[in-house]
Amino acid sequence: MPITPKERELTAVGVSVASGCKPCTNYHIKAARESGASDDEIRQAVTDALRVRSRATGMMESHALSRLGEAEQQDSAVISGETNRVKELVSVGAAFGVNCVSSLKIHIAAAETVGVSQEELAEIVKLAAFVKKRAASHVERLVGTREEDDPAKSLAAYESMFGD
Repeated sequence: MPITPKERELTAVGVSVASGCKPCTNYHIKAARESGASDDEIRQAVTDALRVRSRATGMMESHALSRLGEAEQQDSAVISGETNRVKELVSVGAAFGVNCVSSLKIHIAAAETVGVSQEELAEIVKLAAFVKKRAASHVERLVGTREEDDPAKSLAAYESMFGD
């Protein structure tokens, strides 16, 4: 079953929210409405994306603090409640958007259980990579470090911020 325009835009809303990109979120909420998504469906995509983002934040907090000698919390990764195709498409996209490998694995497996094909997963990852890149470009433009503007300036800015 190919990904519908509505599923694609709901996923893009989720990736935009998970990536923290307001311009992308604005664009994709409008596009989701135009593709026939209801406000409730959009709200659910936002909620699903924020759950993935929050879980990724918690896992990274635990991981980082464990490097300071605190006990690392075990990731009890389970999908709670009912799942469905759109929820898993959004969650896969959001997990990619926040670079959370653990969540990505969980939601890819869950997506497969609700009938999402490998081709559809590849399409969602490609979409997530595009949205994530656009989100980063907004930030780069704001701070004047877009590589296409001036690669040497971008590298100098990076080095001054991170000392590498």
